[in-house]
Amino acid sequence: MAVRIKPVQPTEIKDKKIAREVIKQIHKPIPASVYRRNKDIAELIDKMTRK
Repeated sequence: MAVRIKPVQPTEIKDKKIAREVIKQIHKPIPASVYRRNKDIAELIDKMTRK
């Protein structure tokens, strides 16, 4: 009795690579410069929306 093996599609391999990359990016700490930029943007938005 022969064992049938499902061929692996290249898209499945790419999806795993992409998923690993995304997980790697999520686990990276956010740099302080990003926090400062977001804070500056939030302050600017507050100034623009105040009456």
